[in-house]
Amino acid sequence: MEYSFEQLNQQYETLTAHVDVEATTVTDLVGGQPGGAPGVTAFVKHHLGLEGDEAEAAVRRILNEEVGEHDVTPEGGELKEKKVYGINVLRHGSRGVYLGDWMAKAMIKQAASRVGLFQEQRGSKGNFAEAGRVTAIGISLQDPAHPNHIYLRNPAGDGPAETVFKEFTGRVQTPQGAVSIMHHSEVAAPGTRFAFRFHFLPGKVKEADLVDIFAMTMVCGLGSVRSLECGKFKINRLAVEIPKPKVKEKDASKPRSHSAIDAAPADGLQGEVPAQ
Repeated sequence: MEYSFEQLNQQYETLTAHVDVEATTVTDLVGGQPGGAPGVTAFVKHHLGLEGDEAEAAVRRILNEEVGEHDVTPEGGELKEKKVYGINVLRHGSRGVYLGDWMAKAMIKQAASRVGLFQEQRGSKGNFAEAGRVTAIGISLQDPAHPNHIYLRNPAGDGPAETVFKEFTGRVQTPQGAVSIMHHSEVAAPGTRFAFRFHFLPGKVKEADLVDIFAMTMVCGLGSVRSLECGKFKINRLAVEIPKPKVKEKDASKPRSHSAIDAAPADGLQGEVPAQ
């Protein structure tokens, strides 16, 4: 026999449980993808407000002189100091900005680990990580050809999420000296909405386990700069669907095993077959 993709996909969905999530961000959702020339161009246009030749000159200057790592050790200074600057963006698709399916899946695995599921239930990590799949649903399924793109939507849900660039700074100490880190990153503001479905092999996972996991996802968050509490969201609706275990039908054509016959009570004597 031959099977189509649609048939095989239907079989996968029959084998798996799924959870539907509809959520709204409560803090900035920050992009962490290096912008490159397109990202710098967007930054110059929307954040600096430059256009035309002035914008092109700014893009060249930022790419050639500012982006990357630079030595800023003061003249005569004994301790080395470096500055790292970058421009980061959210992922852009044909319908606006989106989250990759792997981002949501990584968050779910992190939350499941934090609540102890992978330690308590052997095999559950593989059921999530290897057999799990995240797809966009509802307002986030804007490109059916790419269900792995979870599109971010505005608070009304009827248009793409609006974004701005914000500045983030930090400083770390390394064996080679201090490193000052600064980046301008594209941000989707609080109130941004998204929705996705997570399929996975259920194993021994119960509904209560899933409630714990997805309660934890709201704290784990999504996106970049989570150390500054970015990427937090609230789940407005959580729907859990766990299939009932299949009961295999007994084949009546097969004879009962000797052990089954021996175990059947007869004339009140356990394990004995009455004489004929």
